Amino acid sequence: MKKTVIISMLLMVISIQSLVAQENETFYFTKTIEGTFEDVVDKTKLVFKEQGFGVITEVDMDVKLKEKLDNVDIKPYKILGICNPGFAYKTLQIEENIGVFLPCKAIVKDIGEGKIEVVVVNPAALMGMLNKPELVSIANEVSDKFQKALEKL
Repeated sequence: MKKTVIISMLLMVISIQSLVAQENETFYFTKTIEGTFEDVVDKTKLVFKEQGFGVITEVDMDVKLKEKLDNVDIKPYKILGICNPGFAYKTLQIEENIGVFLPCKAIVKDIGEGKIEVVVVNPAALMGMLNKPELVSIANEVSDKFQKALEKL
């Protein structure tokens, strides 16, 4: 019994270490482009719309942080909540608590020198942690669409 527990714990540690060792790219996709912040935000919304996703929330983190914290000034940083109602509905039918992951997030951030980085979550990586193959299948499709959107930026 003790050997089984020890082996299980070792396997868990190895799994955690391999997750930590993976590049962040596993959990999100990025693309850096040149342009103005607002132009890239607009183009980001457009390319996601072309893939069937709408922006249902927008948070200007730079503005919010400046409002709430003294002496804070960061470069433009916008969080977009993107959603496709069809995919959202399908996932809710499989896992009713999936809403903790919805809407999917994309960020647009000014990284200086005329460069803007767009970062979008990789739903396939997140859904893989839930051990529900039906969710992974849907998430793979969404991840493909997210990558296609980034390619068009």
